[in-house]
Parts: sequence; structure tokens; C-alpha cells
Amino acid sequence: MRFPRSLVALPVALTLGLTLAGTSAVADPPDPPGTKASPVGQDHRAEQAEEALANVEDILAGHAARRGGSSSGEDLTIALQQLRVLKDALSPADQEKARPYFLYRPGDPGDPYIPGALPLQKCSTDICVHYTETGNNAPNGSDGDAATTPPYINLVRDTMQQIHDDFLGAGYRPEKGDGSIGGGTDRTDVYIGDIGDEGIYGFCSSDDPNDPAVTSDYSVWAYCALDDDYDASEFPTNTPTENMQVTAAHEYFHAVQFAYDGYEDPWIMESTAAWVEDEMFDAVDDNRQYLGNSPLGMPFVPLDTFGDGFHYGTWIWWRYLTEKFPAKVGKLPKLVLDVWKRLDGTPSAADDYSTQGMSRVLAARNTSLKRELQLFSAANRHPRTVYSEGNAYSASPTGLTLGFNRAQRKGANYAPAHLASGTVRLNPNGLSQRDWKLRLAFDAPKPTRGGAFVVVVYKRGGGITTSIAQLNPTGGGGKTVPFSSRTVDHVDVIFVNTSARFDCWQEATPYSCFGGIPLDDGLKSAFTARSFRS
Repeated sequence: MRFPRSLVALPVALTLGLTLAGTSAVADPPDPPGTKASPVGQDHRAEQAEEALANVEDILAGHAARRGGSSSGEDLTIALQQLRVLKDALSPADQEKARPYFLYRPGDPGDPYIPGALPLQKCSTDICVHYTETGNNAPNGSDGDAATTPPYINLVRDTMQQIHDDFLGAGYRPEKGDGSIGGGTDRTDVYIGDIGDEGIYGFCSSDDPNDPAVTSDYSVWAYCALDDDYDASEFPTNTPTENMQVTAAHEYFHAVQFAYDGYEDPWIMESTAAWVEDEMFDAVDDNRQYLGNSPLGMPFVPLDTFGDGFHYGTWIWWRYLTEKFPAKVGKLPKLVLDVWKRLDGTPSAADDYSTQGMSRVLAARNTSLKRELQLFSAANRHPRTVYSEGNAYSASPTGLTLGFNRAQRKGANYAPAHLASGTVRLNPNGLSQRDWKLRLAFDAPKPTRGGAFVVVVYKRGGGITTSIAQLNPTGGGGKTVPFSSRTVDHVDVIFVNTSARFDCWQEATPYSCFGGIPLDDGLKSAFTARSFRS
């Protein structure tokens, strides 16, 4: 993808706004004009560049959390990616501030990451680990003797090599070589230092001089850094080895992503990296910590959002898809590989942007982003019955609950954001006769603009029936379902906005195609529900 964007916090307005509705129709707003909006000006680009620089500075100072994001060093990879692209829009003074981040590698004089030299290295076939045995950056087991190697260094080297081999065996291309830079061996360089005191687990970056504007090649090489011990005082969850493992898998996947497109939408870079760490080290389950801030815990936030750590939680989307389409190459599900092949920004490759490539991969599997998003939204209401590890997941929240204790008509309206949803729960209260039913009438935007509903019937004693509402071209439709409290516990009506249409390359939002502006947000949907006896 051509351009990345800087970190943008989740809009405050993204709150679940389901409201009661009457029976009046909802007008479908006119189609937007066919021409794109004017590109964002240089002043805005300069603001984005300043934000990117400030974000990197804050993360390295250990202040990432106060900027609305995680203090995990996984933020630093994408923060540096965005600064790399936007640095030309900085003022001369700020360009000088940004210069060390791309001029020096960890251990170099003037390096802003790991102060102090890293004179030693231990290499495998494809990995070189750089370290020291003296000072704060020395790992456990250091004895000051360069002729011996601390066990931790061997563990990092062997873990990274195994990850490399597994990614290669899963069909991914190898990370791009950096020639004589770093260790001078054209292997991927991994630098070890005490970065945990800044709240950083690890990161990858690039000093590749490749200019895609000249070469039409958006791939870049990468180097990475990991903490020297993952001490429990700095990383209280999991064991030190487990934290090293999942961080290595996450960050090394970024290095592989860079070999496809180092400028891709950050949300898909981070969500697939958070997904792969659990695929590689399934017993650690570190990525479960993000589920509260994810499409599972916050379904009203667009799937393709980058900000406030939500992009980490979006790994659950890839878990849903890869459990549904489980075919593997090597140790990993093929679906994510196919997406990255669509995102490939090397010359003559497809170079799709995130949601575009994802949509095409799903189409090749005889489904669609629209269909899978609807079923995903429904599945997240009862994750224990869907996911292999669903017993550990909390269900998506209810936005509104409506009770029926006689023949009644009630309804709700909602304007979901793109690639987002909201749920209304309908309860039959004391409707014990078996002939009670519920008639639903839908009034949504045109399906071509994302209008969609899903109906889920939960039966007493177990059993769940999920139905995608069949809407006509203008967004109208209806469905009748059983509603006796003798046999039905409740019914979910899920509003879904399946639109993935954007005015791209605007640097204006935390969404797909370089901050593209969604074309179908804010379109109101409504339904009415009438309980009756047949």
C-alpha cells in the first residue's frame, strides 16, 4: 500500500448509540458524488508528521500510555514506520530531531534506542543477535567473557531462527536482506538491550534507503530489537521466556511484512502480527489481553481502526476467519498469507490496500467481506460456541434490551460506522403459549452502501439459529421468528454496516487506504418488532 498514516486515537464519538424508534421509515441519504475529495494539503501532512515524531519520542520516553495507546513496544514499530514516511514534511529542525531514528541502529554511537555499544554477535543461518556482556544491556548469564555466550542470547537466536524457518515453511517470503549493514552478513539483525524500562517489549524498524517514489518498490528490509531479560518487574504477565517468544514472533512478522509492503495500513500490520504470535506460541495466550478493546469487546468501532490499541484486538477477526477457513501451508493458515500476497507492494505485484486485498481473498473463497462481517458480528455474541478457545472469551455487549409481555410493537434505530455493528436483544417475557411469534421489519441503507441486519434466535436449553436478513435493493425487508418464552430465550437483532468504500489517500482518519474517508458512515438503520400470536 502506498502510504501509511500516523497514530490517531479512537474518535470519542464512537459510542454505542442504539435508540428506541417508532415505525416511521428511515430515508436513505443521496449517493455521494462520484469524484474524490480534494487531497489533504501540506499543512495537514506537516501536522501528521509532527504527531508521528512526538509519538516516537513519547514511546521511547516510556510515555506511550498517556497518548491513549499501549506502552508496549509493539507500538514503536508502526510509529517508526509512519515517521519514516512522513519525515519529509517535518520542519528542518524536526527533521534533525528525527534523523537519529533512521541514521543509527541500536548500539551505534548516537543511537536513541539502546545507549551503549553492542560489540558481540551470535549468528545462525539467517539471524545475527547483537549484544554486550557488560553494563545495563547485558543479559542474564553474562560473564564478561566474549569467548562464551550467555544462554539467553542462544535462546533468542534459536527462537528467531525457528520463527524464520516456520514463516518460510508457511509460504511467506524471507525478510529482505540488508547487505553489509549491521553485522555485515546480510542476515536479519536483532539487537538486545534494556528497553523494558521504557515499557518496550521489542520493535522492528528499517534504515533501507530505497525510495519507492523512484523504484516503485514499497518493500524494505528490517532490523529488530528485543529486551535483554523480560524481567518480571517490568513485564509482570507471563514468564520472561514466554514474553520473549510472543514478542519475537510478533516483531519478526513485521520484518516479513516489510518484505511485502513496508507502507501498508497499520491496522492490518498490527492485527495480523498479534494473530500470528498466538499461532506460533498458542499456550501463552498473551493476545487475549486485547479482547476487551477489540471487535469482540467493542463491536461499534470499525474493524479497520488503528489507534488506542484496538488494532491489536483485531487479531480476533483473523482467528475467526482462519478457524472457518483452516487450510494451512506449513504451520500457519493460508488465508493470512493470501492476504499479504494481495498487499504485496513490490514492482508488478497486486499492491492492494488492506480491506481491498482482504475482500478479494474472501471472494476467492466463495464468500465476501460483507457476509463474513455479518456472521462474525453474530458469532461474537456467543463466542463459546464458535471459537476453539471461546470459553475464555466474553460475548460482545448488548446495546439495548427490549422486553415483550403481550402483543406489542417496539423498535430501535442506529447508525453504525463502517465495518461495525450493534446489537438489540429482544426478550419474550411470559409469552408462554407456543404460538407467539415476532415479526421484524427492516429499514436500512441500500445494501450497496452497507445496510445489513442479522437475526439470531437463542433457544431454551441450547441451540442457536443465525439468519442474515434478506434486504431488497433499497434496504427494506422482513422476517418472522418464533417468540414463545417456552422455547425461545431471546432474539438478537444485529445492525451491521458492511461498507468498505472509502475516499482513499486522505490522511484524515485512522482507517484503510492511508486514512481514507468512509463513504457510508452515519447512515441510519431501523427495525420494528411486533409480537403476536399466530
